[in-house]
Amino acid sequence: MSSRKLQVLGIDHINQLLADTDEAIDFYERVYGAHVGEFWPVYRKHFGPYDNFVFKIGSMFVEIFTPGDPDHSFGRQFQRYGANWQGVLWRVPKLEDAIEALQEHNVGLVDIEMDPERRWAFTDPRSTYFSIQIEDWTHWDKTIDPVQIGANHMLGFTAVVDDAEAAAAFFLDLIDECGVEYHEDRPALKATAIGLTVGPYVLELLSPYGDGEISAFLAKNRPRIRTATFGVDDLDTLRNGLQRNGITAREGDRAGTLAVSPSDNLGVMMQFAQRTV
Repeated sequence: MSSRKLQVLGIDHINQLLADTDEAIDFYERVYGAHVGEFWPVYRKHFGPYDNFVFKIGSMFVEIFTPGDPDHSFGRQFQRYGANWQGVLWRVPKLEDAIEALQEHNVGLVDIEMDPERRWAFTDPRSTYFSIQIEDWTHWDKTIDPVQIGANHMLGFTAVVDDAEAAAAFFLDLIDECGVEYHEDRPALKATAIGLTVGPYVLELLSPYGDGEISAFLAKNRPRIRTATFGVDDLDTLRNGLQRNGITAREGDRAGTLAVSPSDNLGVMMQFAQRTV
């Protein structure tokens, strides 16, 4: 008897763990023209000693956590990995069905909440290569808010793993209507890349086959999200806008993309590709 498949409708938001709240708000508003809102200092009281806010690029929200207590989970993660892409939220039709599908595939779950106001489940990243939050309701406004860099949608995200083929086989078996978009060699990175369709997004899996940027990322971070890729109206507009803020965009991980290096982006990489809305 085949296992139940996980149905993924889309990505509601993707998370970053950064060092400082004020610095992050200033940076994303100034450099990207992002729309920052939902600053929740009350989370220090209810969910532990950290700040939490979101900003919007096009139609996609990025949620930021900044740790305040080194003994809290976010604090320990930041001490171990530094700034990083912390996880992603996948929206599903029904949480109960999603939990059953994950359990049938032996995916570890580290937090399940069934309260009507807070329905979610979190995967153990050791089971799924990166942290995935599952929810079946959304209050995230997905309309496109134009920003100065011309971004409109998030196209997908990239995770670095030990073995891209094995990780791809795992997700193809787990996710309903998941397919292979591309399978490429990235000689400049000394890495193999496999792109999978997950709902309307692409999940890219990168694994190293030699010493280089990807092998160094894996050695430092273990399997983890490396970057998100946002669609922009025009790459030259993006490049010029970044340059006005003293940031030089470099070639991204895939042909036709531009990236902002972690050293220029609060410790996390951002990637962009041209897309016509």
